[in-house]
Amino acid sequence: KTMGDSRHEVRVNGLQTLLSIINKYFFPSSQDKEVEENGNSSPQHGELQTLQLIFRGILVPALEFEEMDGNSTSGYAPELLPPKFVYFITAPPSSAPNAPAKGQREWIGTTFDHLIDGCVSICLKSMEAFGNDSLVEEVLAMLNSCLLSDSGHLAVRGLRRLQQFVTKDLDLKDVTDDTWATVSHMLFRVLSIRGMPPSSVSESEGSTDEEKEQLKQEHKDAMDEFIREQKLFSNRRYIGCNAAMVIGSLLTTENIVKSMGVQWYIFLMSGLGKGIKDWERAAEILSSSGSQESSSQPSPPHYLENVLYARRWMTKFILSLTAQTDAATLENAQFQHVLKEETEALLHAFLKKEADESCSAVDMRNVSKMVTDILEGFNGLSDEKLSTMKWLSPVLSTCIQTNNTSLRTSVQILLTRLTQQK
Repeated sequence: KTMGDSRHEVRVNGLQTLLSIINKYFFPSSQDKEVEENGNSSPQHGELQTLQLIFRGILVPALEFEEMDGNSTSGYAPELLPPKFVYFITAPPSSAPNAPAKGQREWIGTTFDHLIDGCVSICLKSMEAFGNDSLVEEVLAMLNSCLLSDSGHLAVRGLRRLQQFVTKDLDLKDVTDDTWATVSHMLFRVLSIRGMPPSSVSESEGSTDEEKEQLKQEHKDAMDEFIREQKLFSNRRYIGCNAAMVIGSLLTTENIVKSMGVQWYIFLMSGLGKGIKDWERAAEILSSSGSQESSSQPSPPHYLENVLYARRWMTKFILSLTAQTDAATLENAQFQHVLKEETEALLHAFLKKEADESCSAVDMRNVSKMVTDILEGFNGLSDEKLSTMKWLSPVLSTCIQTNNTSLRTSVQILLTRLTQQK
């Protein structure tokens, strides 16, 4: 209970006392280790199970105190934005040097790090003491609770701590394929938007007019509920750009990519692509309902700003995948599928924005730069690699009429190379 106290000092002291008790009484003592070395068994299995119960019954539930702290669930929190975030709809944060630091006394700012650090320390100590990584699953379950929280603040802090846990706290040799599977699915889920209604009314053949009207009403109710939830939990929009940042950091670090393997690399890349589509759909719904925030008022990031940020990472993935993979590996069906899907999505987005007179100049400039980078990257590939991308010609053909002269030239050069290979 002390971890939920309104006083910062009481929270921290209570947590420190709890962690000291766990470390002192729930790990084998030096005498126990001597007994084990002499051939007698010690009750290690029971101690490990007790630690798992402590995680599930005491440490994980402590996260609920953050959601009870009303001060930490306000919508606007610019400190949660990742580096190099581009604003073109919402107002950028104030750069006033004397602005008071947020979260100095709030649970998320004073207690969260102490709690997670303590749990990670217990996990690492258990791996050394018991030679068992069972508590890795408990730490991941704890961080997953953060990601699923209604609080965008807690979810973002959980995302960043998840990245630190698998890249710094754990030795990469101790990160198993099961761990990567769990981490990848956690990141995949957090990219989606909960409660997203279907894009159209589902109708079945033979439905009566009354049944069709009921389906329309249910669809409208789902839309209204989604819009209400978006207003209520607006700070969850900080999650998308942070999830993209974490995935981007993982997929652009060579030793981590090698550790996770091709399967989870493709899984995360595809997941980010799906997330981008979901965010575009959410932006359409909010725009059609007139629920857009005023660009002059501070607010969480717009979904389309998250889309732009994620697309910049996706461009890096595409370029890295084509440049650093040999032709034989690049021919893999999984690689080809994700390259086609994401290249096509980027080019389609560019053409759509080019045709939209109301498109932001900042957005258009950034997307044009991404398309330029992609085309230059493809033009720099060897004929052997280019020949593996048999889907490229029809995808590029859609851009041949673009108004951008330099892009049109790049497309023509690529199409010429592809035609000569046939």
